[in-house]
Amino acid sequence: MAALLPQFVIDLETDMQEIVQASYGSLLQELWWQDVAKVRSTGALKDILYWMVDTFTLRSEGKEGGNKHFEDMISQQTEVSHEHVGGGIILKNDQLLDQDGRGLDQAANWSRQAGAQMAYWPQDRCNFFLQNAHNLGTSGGFTAYDTKAFFASDHPVNPKKASKGTFSNLFTGAPVAASGNTPYFPGACPIDDSIDLDDALVNLGKIFSYLASIRQPNGTQPRGLRPDKILCGPRMFPRVVQLTSAKFLAQVAGSGAGSADVSMVIKALGYATPVMCAELAGFESDTTFFVTAKTMASDPFGAIVYTQREPFSINFYGMMTERELKARNELEYHVDGRNSITPGHPYLLFKCKGS
Repeated sequence: MAALLPQFVIDLETDMQEIVQASYGSLLQELWWQDVAKVRSTGALKDILYWMVDTFTLRSEGKEGGNKHFEDMISQQTEVSHEHVGGGIILKNDQLLDQDGRGLDQAANWSRQAGAQMAYWPQDRCNFFLQNAHNLGTSGGFTAYDTKAFFASDHPVNPKKASKGTFSNLFTGAPVAASGNTPYFPGACPIDDSIDLDDALVNLGKIFSYLASIRQPNGTQPRGLRPDKILCGPRMFPRVVQLTSAKFLAQVAGSGAGSADVSMVIKALGYATPVMCAELAGFESDTTFFVTAKTMASDPFGAIVYTQREPFSINFYGMMTERELKARNELEYHVDGRNSITPGHPYLLFKCKGS
């Protein structure tokens, strides 16, 4: 029986690595997941993320002073466990040695697929998050650090003090009047083609207004949120492009306003270039979209946290002697990685349903 020679294996694995790198780089240009997630690295088996709650507030101490108010520092914590992710291929020696075995073609094709999948995996997880985070973790979704489903209508502004009010990052249902420290909630704000463009623009304004009204954990000061990107499926994408296009809106509005004036309105609202997520095709009747929020201060975690415990890699054999190769009747290659996806701040990502 013929045996694989060391130089043959070295040449094969060099070609496979080059194909993996080429496929990885080309696919990166089509990814959107970093619009909603931030990456962190770790060396631990399990992590505990501490979410510090900003509660300190200056208070008047009167003319003579000395009336200090001492505030407890509040934090929430989330335990993060990382999962192994991978796959592999087995190539028989006969496939590689026989001209009609097509082993080299299979090796090259697998390398292209492996490179693409390593690049795409974080987006796969973020898409799963978007489509399931309205459920608790116990029901196949994601539980936020305040014990609510990530997309929920009753997130506490201050997880330790219910009196500070709540906020919603799930735009659905009927409007709800303001109550105490909880601001007016506009309910569903559809922008799909079931409503007129001018009504859709009004609804984008309602979302902007609600985000701006969400308060800090002290219950009084604004958090300073502004809408940023709109993520939607391919069916809604043309409509979202229309809504964020100053020139088009100027034509539709019929008010005589120039495109520059409308552009100033769009810029003031804060909406950036829409992002098409092909994975959302058909999701909730193609009427749901997501709005990311931004603040003046940068946040190290964001709305979704993608943690890399072990970056993806392909285990190649490397140097082997002719005797070692002859003792094997196959070559086996593995893709291995270890990572996790975790809910971040609920006030940085909003789900907007059609009704």
